[in-house]
Parts: sequence; C-alpha cells; structure tokens
Amino acid sequence: MSTFFARRDAAHLGRAIALLIVGCALAACSKPAEPVKITSVDLGTYINDDKSVSSPSETFAPASTVYASIATEGAGAGSLKAQWVGADGQVLTEQTQQVTPTKPTHFEFHFAPPGGWPKGRHKVTFTLDAGGTRTREFEVR
Repeated sequence: MSTFFARRDAAHLGRAIALLIVGCALAACSKPAEPVKITSVDLGTYINDDKSVSSPSETFAPASTVYASIATEGAGAGSLKAQWVGADGQVLTEQTQQVTPTKPTHFEFHFAPPGGWPKGRHKVTFTLDAGGTRTREFEVR
C-alpha cells in the first residue's frame, strides 16, 4: 500500500515540476508590454467613432472647432495633455485626460475659442508623461 502512495505522489510531483518549468519558460519568453507613447497626431473638423479624424487638415475657418486625434501604441496609464496656443503665442487653453490604453488606440481633444479663431498660424502641443511630445501647427484663414 505504501508503494502505491509513493508512486502516486511522485507522479503528482513530476507533473507539478513540469508545469512549473513550462510556466517559467512562458514567462521568460513573453515580451514585456511597451509603455504607452504618442505615434501621430491628426487635425480636422470631424472626429470618427473610433476618435480618428476623417479628413486631416491644416487649414481651418475662424468659426471652426479644431479636432485633434492622438494615436498611441503600447499599454499603461498616463496623463495626456493638450496645450492650444494662439498665433500671438498666448496659451488659449490646456486640457488633460487620464488614459489607460491596452492596445493601439486614438484619443480626442477639440477646441474652439469663444468668438472664433483669429486668423494666423496656431499650434497645439500634446504631451504624454514619458511617452513623448508632439506639436501640430495649423492655419486659420
């Protein structure tokens, strides 16, 4: 009787060790997730359901709402900030979103100053913690 239990315990121990080895091998082979980073920015007058811009543009009318689509890749939590700057160099507004993407995705910001955009070259800068900074210039005519 004791030989039977010894064999059964040895078989269970062997399976447990094999599962442990396979688990460790899989963990060693899996690549850690890349941290979230900005990959591109598009501006336009309309945003799609997936938060991408349907027709990217760099020229807008004074009455336009300017939409920005920020594409990211990687995973993790971060703070995505937008700073909209007028043609005179003055900060018009700052916006922040807390993001936690798990796959490539788009985030959206939009802005239209009260009274409309003055004519000239404006810019918007996006910053994502350690995930980079991107600036896009646009013209209002």
